[in-house]
Amino acid sequence: MAVVIDGSATSLVFAHWTLHGDGRLTGGGTDVQLPPKEGQVLRLLLGSGGTLMTKDRLLELAWPRGEVAEESLTRCIYSLRKYLKADKVFIKTIYGRGYRFTCPVQVGSADARPVAHVCAACGQVNNV
Repeated sequence: MAVVIDGSATSLVFAHWTLHGDGRLTGGGTDVQLPPKEGQVLRLLLGSGGTLMTKDRLLELAWPRGEVAEESLTRCIYSLRKYLKADKVFIKTIYGRGYRFTCPVQVGSADARPVAHVCAACGQVNNV
């Protein structure tokens, strides 16, 4: 089931991480402003509801203006894994096809907090 992301949602929460509407990633003692493409790709993966996001679809949505090498997406995923401090726990590679985000995602806003849950991929409790 995909996460519905609308204009009123300011953040996406998974495990102990929060991706804020402005592209800031916080959690685990980290507070970093993601580069624009990394923020966009992470938001797309978080919004996919755990379903496969094909490489072609990610490239089409994140780089809509023309040709871009698949290597750009690969570097972006590598960078996101480094920011998340989890090599392949949250972003699973489906070889030859694309990527799948493995942790449940909650939509948060400035005045609403998501319910706590346990991430099946990493076992961490989301009690943000």
